[in-house]
Amino acid sequence: MSSVQRLDQELSGLALKILGERVSKDLRTRMRQLPSRLRGGGLAATYAFVLSKADPNPAKELGYAYHQLAMRIAEHVCHRRLLGGNGTVLPPKRFLEALSSATPAQYARASAEVDALATWLSRLADALYEPPKVADGTGDAGNASSPAEESHG
Repeated sequence: MSSVQRLDQELSGLALKILGERVSKDLRTRMRQLPSRLRGGGLAATYAFVLSKADPNPAKELGYAYHQLAMRIAEHVCHRRLLGGNGTVLPPKRFLEALSSATPAQYARASAEVDALATWLSRLADALYEPPKVADGTGDAGNASSPAEESHG
């Protein structure tokens, strides 16, 4: 059996490592916004935003997810040498500097792969979100989907 993976397989696994097995409503909302943030502001600005929200404390779910996201983006881009370099993972601030000095082709390639990761994060955040249970046991009534939506989603 081959150990070669398609890029989308690799990115889906990476997204799962970032999110974990359960996703809160707030984290789901933020991950759903990530693709449009990337497309609107660009990779460097989005990475700076992620760094500003990052918290290495696992008890702070949203901040820790941003921390994981910042670390995993840098790891992925550096390991794949999308910004040149020798494959060594750069610390977040040095990674941000590398983004600012990248050639247009390097920046575009890194942006495309991080955009694909953001799409996986958005998809998986939806899939892993578990609405809080309410007294009648039906879950988040404000987030219920109709049978038509379920059959087309």
